[in-house]
Amino acid sequence: MTETQGAQAPEQETEAAAETSAAPTEVRPGRVALWVLGVAAALSLGGVVYSLYRATGMTDGLDDTGIVILAHSLFSPIIIAAFAGAVAGVVTPRLLKGPKRATAALGFTIVGLAAAAVAYASFAVDASIALILALVLLGSAIIGGLFSLPRRGVTVVAGLNATLLLLVLMYARGIFESSSVSLFSDPLDQYGALGRAIPFIAGLACGICAFLYLRRKQAGVKLLGHLVAGAIPGGIWLASTVIAQIGVEVLLNTGLDEVSPLDSAFLALSFQWQYNGSMTAMFAGAFCAVLAFGLLIPKAPKAKAAKSS
Repeated sequence: MTETQGAQAPEQETEAAAETSAAPTEVRPGRVALWVLGVAAALSLGGVVYSLYRATGMTDGLDDTGIVILAHSLFSPIIIAAFAGAVAGVVTPRLLKGPKRATAALGFTIVGLAAAAVAYASFAVDASIALILALVLLGSAIIGGLFSLPRRGVTVVAGLNATLLLLVLMYARGIFESSSVSLFSDPLDQYGALGRAIPFIAGLACGICAFLYLRRKQAGVKLLGHLVAGAIPGGIWLASTVIAQIGVEVLLNTGLDEVSPLDSAFLALSFQWQYNGSMTAMFAGAFCAVLAFGLLIPKAPKAKAAKSS
């Protein structure tokens, strides 16, 4: 009995060592991807705050028209700030030593404070409006930074690459709509069949983008990781919509005595489309990434246990 146990012990140690050596090491996001995300987040955040100031900033403060324009334009800086916060939460742990989640929280908090400071300085002539805008951008960066806290960094980076693609598609759609406006165009057309199809198509594109990044990295991410990566763009969009609705309500209640029925109806319709679009994109992205994982990732053959007698 003792001799048998002594003979089995080296075999068990050898099997354990083989399993340990065969265990895949965690794949970290590449520096190129982090640089691209960091530069894109910094440029887009600075550009959207500057364009917001150019569109609404006035030397004497904001009048009623300026406040309404600011309310209609608030979604863009919010989703960009959320994206920048998530990127900071991924990049900072690569730059600073320390616990991953603590350094990530430090990164997206600093980005939020920087965005809030720039926004407040840009609209400082109207202190109450500037404070609301600063707090909204700070909260957006912090909420967006929460998307960077999952343990697998490569999954988050895949989702953020897909989010960058979503922002590019949003920007391209805005340019197309502004260039195609005419006297015969109905502003409510965007909420019709085409408006419902665009988020679904964008979600599919985001899901494919996330899947291709994970496949290229060969990080061994399973089904749940693909689902999370594909859902991150729609999740950031949905969170930004919630923040935008709260921010717009506070902004209008602070800056205006009364909101016209037309503006209220347009904002309600716009937020309804944002909610529907974000949830559609989140579902389509997650579904596409999971479907691609199931169909395109080759399955490893099942190991057959061979025991020598």
